[in-house]
Amino acid sequence: MSYIVHLSKETFKFSATHFTLFSEDRAENLHGHNYYVSVAIRFKTLDSETGLAAEFSELKKIVKEICETLDEKVLIPSLSPFLQIGQVDENIELRFGEKFYSFPSVDCEVLNILNTSSECLAQWIYEQLSTPLIKQGAEKFRVTVKETNGQSVSYSAP
Repeated sequence: MSYIVHLSKETFKFSATHFTLFSEDRAENLHGHNYYVSVAIRFKTLDSETGLAAEFSELKKIVKEICETLDEKVLIPSLSPFLQIGQVDENIELRFGEKFYSFPSVDCEVLNILNTSSECLAQWIYEQLSTPLIKQGAEKFRVTVKETNGQSVSYSAP
């Protein structure tokens, strides 16, 4: 027997700028999305005293904090072989082929991912949630990132 807790709140949202890289010479233009995150968490048992799988308030706090980290940021994939990243003074500078970008560091979130695709973002969020959710007693969970209506990606570990 198991219990699946589904969390999908209006506050599990972040607005961010990115561009997806397709090859060394092909990428999207810089643009933004209002991303929405939802999580499905499986628990094997209920607490014998409370009858709860977990306290929703604790789970929601964890997800919301991760979304706040990404909110109103330019998302930069540090592992991309197609992107050159540097820092000059208080700016992060990017080179992609002929294009050059310079952003204030405080407006950027450099992520340890290959691309800023929904797939990579879902996996990154999953990894951020992994330790805290396991501490809460989660057996397994899935993260879904919705980029726009009708377009989302879910990730769970094998």
